[in-house]
Amino acid sequence: MKILYIHTYYRQRGGEDNVYETERKLKETGGCKTDAVLFNNRKFAAFKFIFVLFNPISFIQVYRKLGQFRPDIVHIHNWFFGASPSVFLAARMRKIPVVHTIHNFRILCPSAFLYDNRGPFLDSVKRLFPLKAIANRVYRDSYFFTFWLAVCTRLHYLFRTWQSIDRLVALTDNAKNILINSYLKIGPDKVMVKPNFFMIPSGEQRATINASRNESLLFVGRLSEEKGIDQLLASFTKSTYSLVIIGDGPLRPVVEQYILHNSRVTYLGFQNNERVIEEMCKCSALIFPSVCYEQFGLTIIEAFSCGTPVIASDSGSPVELVCHGFNGLHFKTGSANDLEITIDYWFRMPKERQRPFYQHALETYQQYYTADVNFEKLSFIYSSVQHEKK
Repeated sequence: MKILYIHTYYRQRGGEDNVYETERKLKETGGCKTDAVLFNNRKFAAFKFIFVLFNPISFIQVYRKLGQFRPDIVHIHNWFFGASPSVFLAARMRKIPVVHTIHNFRILCPSAFLYDNRGPFLDSVKRLFPLKAIANRVYRDSYFFTFWLAVCTRLHYLFRTWQSIDRLVALTDNAKNILINSYLKIGPDKVMVKPNFFMIPSGEQRATINASRNESLLFVGRLSEEKGIDQLLASFTKSTYSLVIIGDGPLRPVVEQYILHNSRVTYLGFQNNERVIEEMCKCSALIFPSVCYEQFGLTIIEAFSCGTPVIASDSGSPVELVCHGFNGLHFKTGSANDLEITIDYWFRMPKERQRPFYQHALETYQQYYTADVNFEKLSFIYSSVQHEKK
């Protein structure tokens, strides 16, 4: 099978980039021939955003590549905003089936994470034109940016760009339900659920025994409002427990200022994957305090691959990934007080009651989120699209 991947890199590297790269490597290892057309938002960002409705340069690039490579499947990961939806149109003109992984809800709402500065924001999901999203400036706190993005995604609805995608890949059942009940009116047969996966480097050894762990908690992710950083810091204001933070983002100054007055919180800045895994293997549990509608949460399954339980908010993908009382714990989304109570509950739990959490976390990873499991699911999606076209 020949697969052409299309992906846009954001200015800061994120989970979507990892997913594209590992999925492509996975299919190549399995014998598929692959190629890619890659874009990025690092250079000429303003120009690319203006042309987010239709970027003629990206259209020509993809159209030519399709003619040269002649793939069986086009798999588009992130089109925003360097590639633009013009890449879908190029594939349609070449009459090549398209699979699109929905890493976020950008085609439904300008906020992408169904969140504004007041909390979860679902108003745009079922509306043909999201006036309230514009009024709330849900994208970059800007009327113009939000308006332009809303216009572009809705025009492509009218052009039937989204409806013409052969298969949408949702990362969770919750994400699938949001898609099929949205203004897109896409049938459930066009949306398939395939979670992300995490590939452990061959030969790597990991600590999964409770006795080898320290008494600290770990946060890994973007330091931004929607990731729940404010609530996380608030929950440790009077805490006697230790926290390690890894990541970067717009709230980095807030974190750096906070640690000046709280010696129990350590900030390590941005770290490579090897260091992240090292900290995951040492910590007592990972904290995932996101207040937005997370599509997946790659750090959760990375933690599971280390046999590390997760304390997560009770909305979005964490509800499906983390089973309360089995491989982790839930707390009320956006509540610093409930997070503090849950952390205290975790550390007061006797060691013999904690121990099964570590084993269950590892078992969850092995059963659902390995490379082998993902390869089978992805192959089934590709073959079903090909069969449907034939």
